[in-house]
Amino acid sequence: QHWLMVMAWLGIPNQIKTDNGPNFVSKSVQAFALKWGITLIHSIPYNSTGQAIVERANHT
Repeated sequence: QHWLMVMAWLGIPNQIKTDNGPNFVSKSVQAFALKWGITLIHSIPYNSTGQAIVERANHT
């Protein structure tokens, strides 16, 4: 539901980059991305540089 609110404000993204947390690799998130035509990109496990890029992009 949060992503729907963000998409209503910012538009539908072409891709979403996330870490490999269980909430981002779940089947429901994959189904959501497929439904909206969004490509999911997951960081490489145990790669702190890849994770830092995602965190920097998200300003977290």
